[in-house]
Amino acid sequence: MGPVNGPAGVSVLPKISGAVHGGQQPVSGATIQLYAANMTTDQGASTPLLTTAVTTAADGTFTITGDYTCPVTNPPVYLVSTGGNPGLGGGTNNTDIVLTASLGLCNKLTSSTFVVINEFSTVGMAYLLAPFMLDATHVGSSPTNPGAMPFWFTSAASFNNDPFGITSAASVLALELNTFSNILAACVNTPGGSSGDGSACGKLLQSTGGTDTTTAAIKMTQSPANNASTLYGLITGTPPFQPYFSGVPSDFATSVGYAYPANLRAGTLDSSGRIWLYTGGWTYDTVLDKSTDVQGVITVYDNNFNQLFTVSAGTGGLYYPDSMASDSSGHVFAVNANNTISEFNSSGGAISPVGGWSTGVTTTFTGTGSGDEYQTSSQQAGPIKIDSAGNIWGKIQDPIGNCYFELNSSGTVITPASETACATLGAPIEGGGAPDGAGNAWAAGTLSIVKANSSGDVAATAPIAAGCFANTSVSGYGGTTSLYYDRVVGQVWGYSEIGAGVMSDGGISTFCDATPATIPTITPPSFAILTPGNPFTQNGLLINSAALDGAGNLWIATGGSFATGTATSLTTFSGTINFSAWLAEISPTGAVLSPYNAGTGIYGYQPTGVGTNASATVTGQTAFFIATPNTALLGIDNAGNIWATDTTTRRLLKIPGLATANAVNY
Repeated sequence: MGPVNGPAGVSVLPKISGAVHGGQQPVSGATIQLYAANMTTDQGASTPLLTTAVTTAADGTFTITGDYTCPVTNPPVYLVSTGGNPGLGGGTNNTDIVLTASLGLCNKLTSSTFVVINEFSTVGMAYLLAPFMLDATHVGSSPTNPGAMPFWFTSAASFNNDPFGITSAASVLALELNTFSNILAACVNTPGGSSGDGSACGKLLQSTGGTDTTTAAIKMTQSPANNASTLYGLITGTPPFQPYFSGVPSDFATSVGYAYPANLRAGTLDSSGRIWLYTGGWTYDTVLDKSTDVQGVITVYDNNFNQLFTVSAGTGGLYYPDSMASDSSGHVFAVNANNTISEFNSSGGAISPVGGWSTGVTTTFTGTGSGDEYQTSSQQAGPIKIDSAGNIWGKIQDPIGNCYFELNSSGTVITPASETACATLGAPIEGGGAPDGAGNAWAAGTLSIVKANSSGDVAATAPIAAGCFANTSVSGYGGTTSLYYDRVVGQVWGYSEIGAGVMSDGGISTFCDATPATIPTITPPSFAILTPGNPFTQNGLLINSAALDGAGNLWIATGGSFATGTATSLTTFSGTINFSAWLAEISPTGAVLSPYNAGTGIYGYQPTGVGTNASATVTGQTAFFIATPNTALLGIDNAGNIWATDTTTRRLLKIPGLATANAVNY
């Protein structure tokens, strides 16, 4: 039977089959239940749907045939396997085993649905749905919870048929999920135990605060640094999910930083060193297939991430902002989904009128649309930059006519009627340009890099230097990511994935650090045909974000990998992969200020909590990969603290003592 796409009241009875494994061992005698998630209450009780008891056979398999009905609300559904014998003698039943697997929306089930329920499916579901989960039988969301639960259920369903974990490509996320799965497996494949009794399950429950393997997975994925070394020590000598972390990652071994809020949509660091974060989400009607955005709030935190105050929706025209920016006078600006701009003073008071400042850019935003996702406008203004005169410069995404807009400090549109620079620039790419405060702004476009003057004409053009100011990528890497105007020295910085450089305000290149000689180890990975049996070595380290400090020095965050081993085929190898993230510093004259050890190849700073220092042993691994950078810079405050996010541990990092206090480069 195919999927039933109709709504309400239609009985859906396709067969669901699958198998329950503890690692690679079948779990027999486990109880299987199909649950519907709660669509009315946050972490509310789920509804069991099966009318007949289902248990797993000796080989761990099970079949559900015709004994459930999809509720009229078409909720997300999932399977839970409880107890069972993971292959131990004497009919042992491990009551600590509670494993889960998401199936997505109920009306998407088909008779071809086959599910492997194991530690990996449990960790994958917990990783994406933990905010909605109290335990395996309490998964729910209120209709107004900003973060549509069905979206994450559908995403989590992709983890169901991976009996060996993620083996096709090593990444930090894949290694993290496999590692958590191996920790659970250490408990699942035992007779069980009680918290604190010294058994593998007892240690798992005690170290996580969980009551079974599902609640342990929830707590591990939400707080990966909690008792990380103890939990890692539970992994058996031959763990079932490969590859995995061969040691505890550096940012799992520390709890520095601050947990940042869920549903984060935009944020900025103001000139007083405070953090402004906008959170908002969406609801989803599973029957009508309709998403509706939910208005959120801006929350302002002090320099130690203590909450100071909030700015509610509607204040100064605040309306589903897409990006935020700040100026040197303590003001913060939000670019709204309806292409207006809201401006606030340092206390959160509105400077802009009730409807916000108009940018003059036509909007098509409604906040409601088909599909389970956050809505965005097809003609979006921003991001923006504010110059030293208080003028607001902004990019127009997918421009029709003008390619940028400009407002003066009073919120009046002063965009020139005819921007002749647009023909030379092409569509502006990343970032909101680099205004100089004298009525000009630099921007990188698809055709060129130019400075537009107050009349919208070309005032200067920049040289094309691959890796620093290239307007297009070179072999897939090196296209300009962003431009910054350094108000201390009066020059323009540009950085890409593989380099950073400076040009004068007249467009004359000063330097471009884009080679290993000037920025050691910043090298894009490359693909080569291997010779089986030959040694294999590959390294790749890319820049993913940057920020200027008060001395005009550019700080960059990098992420990369280094692999070594032996080629096993024309495209695979076996050996070791190391992942890392670093901070580096370059002066306005091109001096590399970061430490570099030529003997070890280690370059840059790595304060506690920055990035994942991790490694894995792999077999038959695809030989082309890069590390997804998990440390991103937010900015440098007026005390010289560097602020960054670590997406692996979902924390906001405050790094003191490295940068020069910043009062102007915002």
